[in-house]
Amino acid sequence: SWTTELAVPRGAAPGSQPARLRLRSNLVGTALDLPAPLRKPAAQALATEIEIRLPLESGEVEATLGNLLSLRSRSSNGRTGLRLQFGGGPAGAPPASGLLVGGRVEQLDALDWVGIGGGSGNADLPLRRIELEAAHLQVLGSDVGAARLVVVPAPRGTSVQVQGAGISGALLVPTQDGATVAGRFERLYWSLPVADKDAAPTPANAQASGADPAAVPPLLLDVADLRIGRTAMGRARFRSTPVAGGLRMDEFTTAGGKQRLNATGSWLGRGVAARTQFKLDVASDDIGALLDGFGFGGQVAGGKGKLGAEASWRGGPGEFGLTSVEARLSTDVRDGQLLEIEPGAGRVLGLLGVAQLRRRLTLDFSDFFNKGFAFDRIQGDATLAQGQLRTEDLAVRGPAAEIHVRGRTDLRNRRFDHTVEVRPKSGSLLTAVGALAGGPVGAAVGAVANAVLDKPMRGIGAKTYKVTGPWAEPKVEAIARDNAAQAAAGRSPGD
Repeated sequence: SWTTELAVPRGAAPGSQPARLRLRSNLVGTALDLPAPLRKPAAQALATEIEIRLPLESGEVEATLGNLLSLRSRSSNGRTGLRLQFGGGPAGAPPASGLLVGGRVEQLDALDWVGIGGGSGNADLPLRRIELEAAHLQVLGSDVGAARLVVVPAPRGTSVQVQGAGISGALLVPTQDGATVAGRFERLYWSLPVADKDAAPTPANAQASGADPAAVPPLLLDVADLRIGRTAMGRARFRSTPVAGGLRMDEFTTAGGKQRLNATGSWLGRGVAARTQFKLDVASDDIGALLDGFGFGGQVAGGKGKLGAEASWRGGPGEFGLTSVEARLSTDVRDGQLLEIEPGAGRVLGLLGVAQLRRRLTLDFSDFFNKGFAFDRIQGDATLAQGQLRTEDLAVRGPAAEIHVRGRTDLRNRRFDHTVEVRPKSGSLLTAVGALAGGPVGAAVGAVANAVLDKPMRGIGAKTYKVTGPWAEPKVEAIARDNAAQAAAGRSPGD
């Protein structure tokens, strides 16, 4: 719905005072299908006013879209100049011809804008300069923080310079459609996507964040200093290719540090039809440092090994969520130490909250130790689907014991169903029980440790426990050897 006003001067000499057309609307019912910050769902209100001095071909146009954007254009002698001002306040005088953009935005998705041309303008409205301050710059679903962008014409396309605490570098967007966008960055500090979302994208929010991966040109990016979370990854290379309906990640590798990553994948579809998949392999010379950089410090010291994942989920890279992802996970780590904590089993049941879930999924073993535990090897595979994390062969081998875990953790309803087998190698069992605390199953095993803490440890043989029920109050019970065999076969006692 629009309200229109037409003001025609009474008795004015021709050309002395132009007629004015004014239009007002809240734009409810109109969607803006552009990247952030100009994306607007149809149901969202945005107070808009447009004023046009007539005749249009020789007059001025001024417009405001709430506090988001103001613009001013002028046409004269067959040329048009346009100035856009983001972040409130009126736009200044437009240039004689071409496009000028300035101001400040809360959020800017740089890759999406590159996908629709990078602001290169056209023959009738050539780009003069874009200079924007972004409070939150988005790169492939990650917030790299505040940054300043300067976009200017270049001999073979459009030059984009970006400078901020979390990103610094430049890239060239070629004029030719389908040509490769090449960039070199001194640093890129890429934060991890939020991993505790409880549900897959709904049609509404999937569309709201529904960038079109098929519009992204081929990318060739080199980074001298890449960090993922707080983990220094060294040098990095990224290569992608457009495919039917999306893009393919041909290469994402890092080198020159203790952590070496190799990933491939794809991002296909848009909105509710979008889907992301990737295959990731990590070789680490210091698993403890890797976990520390990802925000899980104080859990493991040292350790060398490999981590692997094959995962897919609905939505783009930024829509990752534990209860919506489908994944196959593997770990094989040797010669490390699970760090000691303050003594006292009273801490065990207090660590079953939702806030600990992400740490449990990254094999945090430390919270249940009295004096720490040196392990020879941690090895196992798991699957994650529809919010159910299942493992059949998670094993921790150390000088004190071998511990094996089978079963599932219900991430949606926050319940356990695990069989835990402890095979002591010596008379000191308590420390060994703590060694099992990996992933969400670790909280369950911690409950086992709590249940047997006050019992004599010396001389005890292999024991099997069943852990069931809600995370906050799991039921822990020792099961007989016959029942343990049934549990190993996936049957409950009495079936």
